[in-house]
Amino acid sequence: MENKTGKYFKYAVGEIVLVVIGILIALSINNWNEIRKNRHLESQYIKRLLEDLKEDEAILQAVLNYQQEVKFHAKKAIQIFENTDQDNVDPVENLINLYQASQIQESNQATSTYKELIASGQINLIANDALKTAIIRYYELNWTETHWFTATNTYRRNIRSKMPDYIQSEIRSNCGDIYVKIRESIEITLPKTCDIDISPEVAQPIVDLLKADKGLKNDLRFLSGNLEGELQDLFQVKEQLEELIQLFDTFLK
Repeated sequence: MENKTGKYFKYAVGEIVLVVIGILIALSINNWNEIRKNRHLESQYIKRLLEDLKEDEAILQAVLNYQQEVKFHAKKAIQIFENTDQDNVDPVENLINLYQASQIQESNQATSTYKELIASGQINLIANDALKTAIIRYYELNWTETHWFTATNTYRRNIRSKMPDYIQSEIRSNCGDIYVKIRESIEITLPKTCDIDISPEVAQPIVDLLKADKGLKNDLRFLSGNLEGELQDLFQVKEQLEELIQLFDTFLK
């Protein structure tokens, strides 16, 4: 009986050990499969994020180009008020500069993948801490919502309330925004040159009237300062974005 009991005991222990080993193997296989699926998901998200960042880079460059054009017109418009030697003697060109300095642009970031990662809680799928931190820092910046974009443009409101409608209509028709496709987005740009059907004799009295408006001059100065600050910030964002894209490229190698 003792021998039989010992044998049964050893058999039972052996069975238990086999079951435990089987469970451990099953858990290991399950964990391996889970890790493999997570790495696959991480790879897919990384590729999608990189595409979004490249889209954002194209959008940001379009915004920079547009704002630099507006800044160019604003600089020319300020010279009208300052009576400098650089003041354009062509009153038609002066009207165009005064109007184009009031142009604004609205843009949206390519954030769909990042928002999906945050909403689903899967941001932690990105195992590389340096990469994950850089991604969060960039998107939390949300450059399209900075005060440069949300501040009230008093010059725009002022000039468009005082420049005759038929002049504005002529400028909009011939010098308005040009829509261009950039990757998956539609962005706008301003024409480098444009001609309007307004004679210098008609334009000059209007320029003189606008030029005498001190409030308009102050609003334009304020706008010019904002444009300078905005461009400086956007160039910093561009630098941060380029570094982030390089980090992605290094990670994917």
